[in-house]
Amino acid sequence: MIAIHATSRRRARAAPRAGLLALVLFVHAACREGEPPADAAATPRSWPPGTVLVLDDVPIVADDVDRIGSDYALLEPQDTLLQLRRLALSNTIIPTIAARKLDPERRARARELAESYRASLVADAMPSGPLTGPMETERKGDFRELGFALWSTALPLQPGAWSEVLETPGSFHLLRVRSREEGSLPSLTRFTIGLFAFPYLDDGTTSAVIDAAIDRSRLRILDETWRDAVPAALRYRLHAENP
Repeated sequence: MIAIHATSRRRARAAPRAGLLALVLFVHAACREGEPPADAAATPRSWPPGTVLVLDDVPIVADDVDRIGSDYALLEPQDTLLQLRRLALSNTIIPTIAARKLDPERRARARELAESYRASLVADAMPSGPLTGPMETERKGDFRELGFALWSTALPLQPGAWSEVLETPGSFHLLRVRSREEGSLPSLTRFTIGLFAFPYLDDGTTSAVIDAAIDRSRLRILDETWRDAVPAALRYRLHAENP
């Protein structure tokens, strides 16, 4: 009788443990139902043709880099293709991508406003009364005074024609050339431009917050031949990795 009683007690203690184990296994299986298969999770993401680098899931296409690099070549004609790519990535592309993620909603509103302004300007349909949005301002100078982005955008414009919407780190712009003074070198060409600005970051903190955003960013190198196009110090800041 004693042996039978002890066995019964052991079975009674084992029953809750078995039930608990079954519950854990059931919950674990249920949680995994919504997960992709292991091979699906490992499937590489597809990128646009020509993508060589990816910054925070934003593809960087070789042709876009070289297009901006060709503008830098007007200032530095002695530079190699590799150095021109470094200038385009370091000074233009990477800061612009980093700025975009800081206030996406404000950026979207600024871009929409800039596009609506351009449509009105091209159609010569701007209101005749006072504007409630940005006002056109006048700027003069070469690439040093205007900044590389505005200066290089002005280069191919016909007098009076409005540019496409231009994005620089923290702002969108529209500009037209009012007058042009040719220099003995392209870098000495000076412009008087009319400019609308549509900022999405505050001017007083733009540089600092973009630098901080770059430090938080991650760079993936899809094409190993482009590794040296990103300066070593910048690769370190961006925690560069292979795909």
